[in-house]
Amino acid sequence: MTGSISGSKSEKYTHGHHASVVAAHAVRRASEAAAFVLPQLKSPMRLLDFGCGPGTITVDLAEHLLPNGSVVGIDSSDAVVEQASSHAAERGISNVEFEANSIYETGYDAESFDAAYAHQVLQHLSEPVRALVEAKRVLRPGGICAVREVDWGASVLYPPDDRLTEFFQVYNGVAERNGGDAFAGRHLKQWFTEAGYYDLTVTTSTWTFSDENGLKWWGEQWAERILSSDIAKRAVEYGIATDDDLAEISQGWLDWVQAEGAFFAFMQVEIVGVK
Repeated sequence: MTGSISGSKSEKYTHGHHASVVAAHAVRRASEAAAFVLPQLKSPMRLLDFGCGPGTITVDLAEHLLPNGSVVGIDSSDAVVEQASSHAAERGISNVEFEANSIYETGYDAESFDAAYAHQVLQHLSEPVRALVEAKRVLRPGGICAVREVDWGASVLYPPDDRLTEFFQVYNGVAERNGGDAFAGRHLKQWFTEAGYYDLTVTTSTWTFSDENGLKWWGEQWAERILSSDIAKRAVEYGIATDDDLAEISQGWLDWVQAEGAFFAFMQVEIVGVK
């Protein structure tokens, strides 16, 4: 997901597929999201991107693997798979295909891929190790699995605001009730170990928002998503927050964008494991 879930239909993707979510994911590119593994991806590799979302990273990966490599992107959402296919067509990239599928049971032949990749996916799955085991099954011996996950517990926000403190409590609470883990980043090494990968390489990077454009993009999208996305629906459904609470949080994000010295950063954990 690439920010979108690719588990079974029973999984509850914390963000959902509201337009504000898909639009935020559509700006992501492989040059940033897959920088930790790009040097290891070379033509003629065949790569599986599970949880591909709107496909912007996926299509970049396919272009990176030209002239003889190829990519398959899977996601549980038919709508985003269609969007991803349209994006590939608009870019004129033909060595990529997309389909609605589950990372738990892809149906692909064993040892049919050279690499697997996922961006911000495992945090939304109730069985992340099971997903990694399936990715490992379809990898050829010596193939690699590369995953990047945020850790919402490793974030810094300034200036402090009680409304945004509540945002993190709501987000974490919804993720947990959905069966996911908002602190997935810190668990990646353990999950890969349990799934049977070896020769693990773990790195970190950060997303930082401090300039005018970055603050506006980050704050305004969350001001909308806390009101309109599945996070909002689940928060009310689970009794974690009321509509009034969410409205206050939304305004908190908008006020933060304009606050003097506004700054937000959080850690991304990246891992590459070998089959």
